[in-house]
Amino acid sequence: MFEHLKEQPADKILALMQAYKDDPRDTKIDLGVGVYKDAEGRTPIMRAVKAAEKEWWNEEETKAYVGLAGDPAFSDAMIRLILDDAAPRDAVAAVATPGGTGAVRQAFDLVKMANPGARVFVSDPTWPNHLSILKHMGIEHVPYRYFDNDTGGVDFDGMMQDLDGVKAGDVILLHGCCHNPTGANLTMQQWGDVTDLANAKGAIPMIDIAYQGFG
Repeated sequence: MFEHLKEQPADKILALMQAYKDDPRDTKIDLGVGVYKDAEGRTPIMRAVKAAEKEWWNEEETKAYVGLAGDPAFSDAMIRLILDDAAPRDAVAAVATPGGTGAVRQAFDLVKMANPGARVFVSDPTWPNHLSILKHMGIEHVPYRYFDNDTGGVDFDGMMQDLDGVKAGDVILLHGCCHNPTGANLTMQQWGDVTDLANAKGAIPMIDIAYQGFG
């Protein structure tokens, strides 16, 4: 059966990381993964993390499986971190996933189950895994303008013009601040404008957010 499988194009991020390793120049900069590195190119472990690991090692009493949805206490902590008091806790659902890409895939699964005809509006550019998952799942995706190459900022007018084409039930895929691959973020006012548009159109916002600690 394996002869029917097609070789997939190389992952751009992994290819960039390999190119970094192969480059002999000592002035090179690794742009492969968005994690902190020191001047020697190492990703150190924060003292707070080491302290938490030690405390957990002393207090942990079991290695038993948690529920399929993950550790409820961890979910509660993440909800407080991300949403604070913006929504009552009983109005928020949470589930753990195998990594960020796994979360994106499960979110798209939910979209497809809830509304098989939904389109996903995706910023140009976005992370490569977004488009790969959407294409694999056969979900129609529509690009919207986001990055302005001339200013290095957000082409907000172009973005809003493109998002004006969303329909009720469509999904607008957005990036939380510090997570956008362009490094350009919306202002608070612009977030409000996007929210107003989504509410007026009946569209569903989906926000991919990580690295928020770097903000």
